[in-house]
Amino acid sequence: MQRPHLSYLYYDIKKWLLLLLLPFFRAVFTNQNSVSVILSSLRDVTLAAALITYSVIKWRKAGYALKDGLTLDHGLLIHRRVRVMAGDAASIEMERSPLMWLLGGRRIRINTAGLRRRADATIYLSEKSASVMAGNRSKLRGNRVSSHVLPAIVLSASSSNAALGLLTLAPALRQAGQILGREFSGEVYGLLNRFISLGLPPLFDITANVLVLGWCFAFARTFSRTAGFTTERSGAQLHLKSGLLTRRNVFIDCSRITTMELRQTLFMRVFRLHTVTITAAGYGREKGARPVIIPAARPKELCSALDSLLPDYPTCPAYVHPPLKAIMGYSIPPLVFTLGSFVPLFIGGVWAMLAAVWFLIGIWWLLIRLTGYQRAGFGVSGEAVTMRYSRGLALYEIHVPREVADYIHISQAPWQQSGGTCTVELRCFGEKRRKHRVRALPYAQTRKLVELLINGKS
Repeated sequence: MQRPHLSYLYYDIKKWLLLLLLPFFRAVFTNQNSVSVILSSLRDVTLAAALITYSVIKWRKAGYALKDGLTLDHGLLIHRRVRVMAGDAASIEMERSPLMWLLGGRRIRINTAGLRRRADATIYLSEKSASVMAGNRSKLRGNRVSSHVLPAIVLSASSSNAALGLLTLAPALRQAGQILGREFSGEVYGLLNRFISLGLPPLFDITANVLVLGWCFAFARTFSRTAGFTTERSGAQLHLKSGLLTRRNVFIDCSRITTMELRQTLFMRVFRLHTVTITAAGYGREKGARPVIIPAARPKELCSALDSLLPDYPTCPAYVHPPLKAIMGYSIPPLVFTLGSFVPLFIGGVWAMLAAVWFLIGIWWLLIRLTGYQRAGFGVSGEAVTMRYSRGLALYEIHVPREVADYIHISQAPWQQSGGTCTVELRCFGEKRRKHRVRALPYAQTRKLVELLINGKS
């Protein structure tokens, strides 16, 4: 048995390091006498040292072996042995943060298709051992798809429609601050006048700057994940490489893929870009796991990439669509939301800027809903189920193999019964059991497709 890499110590010890800061906070924020502060600090430091010693002993007692899979022994008070056979690993994720790069280590997460909420095994290996494991997983070289810089920039700039909303809200807040300053400075006197006229505009300006900085941070974070993104088909598995600072290599068994999803925001639709993600049994449990296989691509590039990466994945067209009369059902919620913006507009003053932002968000949502109505659909074939719908401020198209569609039902609201329409909902196996729902479909045609799906599975 070999000992895990030294980086294991840092990630296990860092949860105790906060105790070392307690003496500083106690000395600064409490009014105790010096003797009490010193005694309390010694107690905190002693406790932290004991916990760090515990982590060191636990690291020295841990061990692993890479033979026909992974055998991992860890734990001091409660000893555990984890055994994952090579053929049972549904996904393997290798992570290299800047600190790990300096220390020469890698964090490895191994997942099976079980029902755990976390990785079945997490181990810290040296760069050499991790390279051996990666080499064993990617002996066969296949088709490779790399993301381009311009689509990555567009995707990062529109990582969500909310990000664009921040840019819209920032100048509005600045303008609101100026309006408040001018209005109140002419009407309020004395100290209150001075406080409001000098205080509110800087407050709004600071808020606007925070929003813009938040968007810039989100842009940098998304771009660092998508720039240099590469997906490679190696035999019966996908090899995903991503990250500029924190480098990740993910190996996913193609036979465990349960859903392929195409996502598009309104901003991405202007540039005709799509993001492709997958749902796979055994992947996506850990926080931050992003099952993206194509960050951003245009239709022609997208078709070519999917033919290279997932040539055998089943798909089918969506040939049942909402009728023309259903367009009102798609339009009413955003229209009501948009009309609500006239209330602050009627009040006037600074609320007029809020009304403008409110109105723009409502129009944005309305465009998404109308586009979603145009694209909405449901289809079933002998091999796959396809659904197109809008949710929130994005458009989705999902393709699910027929054998993993484990739950589907049709529902009718009272107003749908009179109109002969219905809502169909699908759930499938995977780490994140999301609901896929298409509204306002013709009831008779939808029921036939659902019966075809159920009879084909029985």
